[in-house]
Amino acid sequence: MPDTDTNDDDAAPLTELTGAVVIGCGLSGMAVARELSRQGVDSIVIHGPVADADAIRETSGEPAVFPERVELVRLLQAYAAGHHLDVREDSEAREISLASPADGVLPAPVPAPSAGKWAVRTGRELLLADYVVLTSCSRADLRKLSRAVGAGSGPGAATALRGIGVYLVGVDPLPVGSLIRQARAAGEAIADAAPPA
Repeated sequence: MPDTDTNDDDAAPLTELTGAVVIGCGLSGMAVARELSRQGVDSIVIHGPVADADAIRETSGEPAVFPERVELVRLLQAYAAGHHLDVREDSEAREISLASPADGVLPAPVPAPSAGKWAVRTGRELLLADYVVLTSCSRADLRKLSRAVGAGSGPGAATALRGIGVYLVGVDPLPVGSLIRQARAAGEAIADAAPPA
């Protein structure tokens, strides 16, 4: 765990390597983190620019609204704690980009998008990962990211993003069963494609 007491927004970010960065600490993010853990892929879970987890927390006081979601979030949080998953409630994704040699990725030059590492910047951390899973993202941010990495913004954008290591889980409102299936599929796909440890 990084020493967050000695680092602030003005200091150089702490650089960490991981298999995947999951953006979103809500139901979708926790489901993906659980599946990645089951598949043996290290991950770090952080909040997204739009913290869907906050909305879930607000509804947790109203169990009649989303009882199955609230209970599932509780179970997934217990799983994360029991299995020591790296969930950083105090970190928020501020920028996602392909990693560059300046980010400390070795060897240079910048890896090709199909095999490259991703750089996810928070206020205090630079997280370098082979895969990014977006679960908390506005449509505008998703279009911006898609265009920035050459995936376009049409109907085929999700497939193009998967081809370069970015998975979308629960970005659209889904029933719980469909969301869990998406999380499982993303975790399995990342585990199948991940290089051996």
